[in-house]
Amino acid sequence: MKVYEAVADAIVAEDCGAMFGLMGDGNMLVWGALGKRDFPIYSARHEASAVGMADGYSRTTGKVGVASITWGPGLTQAATPLVVAVRNRSSLVLVVGVQAKDSRDPHQTLDHKKFAELCGLAFHEVNSADAAPQQIAEAFYTARVHRRPVLLNIAMDVQMEELEWDWDYRPSSEFHIAPSPMEPDPVALRRVYEALAGAEHPVLVAGRGAQLAGARDDLIRLAELSGALLATSLPAKGMFSDQPFDIGVSGSFCGAVAEGLFAEADFVLGFGAELGHFSTEGGLLYPSAEIARVDVREAPDQIGPVPGLYVRGDAALAARHLADMFEQEGLRRTGLRTEEVAARIAAPAAELDVPNDGLDPRRILLHLSQALPRNTRVVSGVGHYWGFVAQHLAIPPEAELQIAYQFGSIAQALSQSIGMAASGDDRPTLLIEGDGSLLCHVQEIAVAVRHNLPLVMLILNDSGFGAEVHKLKAKGFDPGLARWDDTDLVRIAEAFGAEAVVLEREDAIGDLVLGGMEGGKVLLIDARISPSTVSDTYRKLHLGEENRAPVLRVPALEDER
Repeated sequence: MKVYEAVADAIVAEDCGAMFGLMGDGNMLVWGALGKRDFPIYSARHEASAVGMADGYSRTTGKVGVASITWGPGLTQAATPLVVAVRNRSSLVLVVGVQAKDSRDPHQTLDHKKFAELCGLAFHEVNSADAAPQQIAEAFYTARVHRRPVLLNIAMDVQMEELEWDWDYRPSSEFHIAPSPMEPDPVALRRVYEALAGAEHPVLVAGRGAQLAGARDDLIRLAELSGALLATSLPAKGMFSDQPFDIGVSGSFCGAVAEGLFAEADFVLGFGAELGHFSTEGGLLYPSAEIARVDVREAPDQIGPVPGLYVRGDAALAARHLADMFEQEGLRRTGLRTEEVAARIAAPAAELDVPNDGLDPRRILLHLSQALPRNTRVVSGVGHYWGFVAQHLAIPPEAELQIAYQFGSIAQALSQSIGMAASGDDRPTLLIEGDGSLLCHVQEIAVAVRHNLPLVMLILNDSGFGAEVHKLKAKGFDPGLARWDDTDLVRIAEAFGAEAVVLEREDAIGDLVLGGMEGGKVLLIDARISPSTVSDTYRKLHLGEENRAPVLRVPALEDER
């Protein structure tokens, strides 16, 4: 058995489920060996997309995402999605071939180790047939247990080495026992309880960590006992969307009512939420509040923009213990849970203006909120349109929301959504993307079609880079510098074998999305939105206008979605 065959066997043994990649000289042997083993391989059209797909697959399945590309220029093509994966703490192994040590061809040489360090990747390599089993397992262990993306380097001369014994590989999962939920420190938790019990206007903010810990029910109970309002970070949007005292997203995307209530808060307690610059608006969102956090990570030197109490421990256990303290002491506070606050939260938002140069993205998402199946996986990229998704789409608590925001880079969501759709679970996948981002990697639609992956793509198409259009205008420059002539997205999608349609009316979006999901289609919906309609966030940040977004609740429907 050659080393490249052993690597293929190891990937299968790690129970990763699939590999995403783009073939080149450096990974052709491993790729071919996996093909002989009938292992699922998704061949992307660009190296960056291959890594993004593996990242998306890992995010939604919890497994290690495996990608494979070739050396040198193949690796540098993937820099941005690798940094995205690092900042997301994704479990990912990127298998990359390296030119043989005696190669005399200098054209594609690159110091892979330095590149990995620059991107923040862990660097592992297989440097001999003897060490291969341990070195491969260590790479997967780093990705699986430490949730750190890994670059696994395997030189071509090593790949061709012959193993002189039977291949006996023990996958990294055998060395990893899933830890029990981390019990919070009781002394620190008591200090937080005393602060929460003494607060007049408390707010609980749940983040992705609270979602992963399954803390929803415990946080609802704690909020009811402490009189706290409920909110989330953007990644956890929708976690409490069926609760009457949910005020939505904390941060730049919060609505006017929530902004006012945050300003009144005297104690904000985060669970699995960083409460960093973005979610606190640089510390300005709740200027009068004492801040505390519960998280499983080591205590940082500073909690967000301002210091605060910190409890290291599992979010669900901490919320449960805090609620128990309230019940044990017979304490139930009213806090901000009053009829007056309930009326403020439920009050209708100001009437939306009616654009005359395209569909209204806000109304599209409001109508979509009425039709979205409860188990939908919603994937969103970033750009100007991101604000419409954050503020005008109601996410059911049962839904999965994935946002490719970690590096602030456009053009990440399509690849990630394809990897998520490849998970094989029963969740329908809805991608919401801008036209500029889509066009960066539009060729990857062919991957979804080739593999019959159910994927509905809603493209909020303003014929330009909307973020730059509105910023240029606000700064007194020509916004036309960031616009282009209309692109026929329908014909492009159809050329790759997908179904595609132009959205004619805002209220038609629900039927189109549901039809695509029920049919298991690869469907692109070209929503030609008004390029002049500015998101609430941009109105506030760039135009100095008041933010008037409502808090959206999951619509009460007679039939189960």
